[in-house]
Amino acid sequence: MQYQNPLPDESVNYSKEHPLKEFAQLLIGVGVVIFIAIATLNFFAGKLAHYIPFEYEKSMVKNVGYLTPKLTDKQQELQALADRLSVHMEMPLDMQITLHHDTGETVNAFATLGGHVVFFDGLMNKLNTEQQLAAVMAHEIAHVKLRHPIVATGKGVTLATLAAFFSGSSASGAGDWLIGSTINFQMMQYSRDQELAADEWAARALYREYGDVSGAKSLFEVFSQIETASLNNKFSVELMRSHPYSKNRWAALEKIAAQEAWPIQSSDKPPE
Repeated sequence: MQYQNPLPDESVNYSKEHPLKEFAQLLIGVGVVIFIAIATLNFFAGKLAHYIPFEYEKSMVKNVGYLTPKLTDKQQELQALADRLSVHMEMPLDMQITLHHDTGETVNAFATLGGHVVFFDGLMNKLNTEQQLAAVMAHEIAHVKLRHPIVATGKGVTLATLAAFFSGSSASGAGDWLIGSTINFQMMQYSRDQELAADEWAARALYREYGDVSGAKSLFEVFSQIETASLNNKFSVELMRSHPYSKNRWAALEKIAAQEAWPIQSSDKPPE
């Protein structure tokens, strides 16, 4: 008997698909898995954050020097307006708002953990009336009321951890780009939802304080001018990076104002 050792059939375990097509299919499959994982963790992180006591949220930033109030005349004026607006916003009893004034030229205002709200001169110098200032302030107070800072923190930590895990497991630039793009999409979508919710509460506070929402309308007109200048001059304004376009925000808010019968006529007065 004669034994032979034939070569294996080269067609075994050989795909007729082009390697680039196989790579694209694999990349899409990984993208779908990552998207589902991020969306799921994003959802639960946001839900669980609402159950964190506000007192604990305050303790998280109690040693942050930047958030120690500097009792200047401007800070006290801002605090007085915040106290007036807070009365109209059905704030929980344990939720206090602390205003801060920053002399920087950054065109922005933001709310952060523990009820702290920061206003920059760069933004305030572009506002013309008390109602415009109140519209921004009520918007930031609404973020605190709706627990958006702690929700964003919870989601941010979760997504950053997930990104670090997948990035560490991926040796390809394409994988890193895919992960980053997916996370950015999730964060942008969430931001649009929370901005609309804060806009609605801000408009409600304006109506209760001034009898109309003209401050919101004129504020979005100012923001639209800033956005146009930013696009024409190719510079970026921090306020515009995380917010939808002002014309879209006002269009959505105008519908709510009509449903709630909030007057829109102008009754703006210059800031005192």
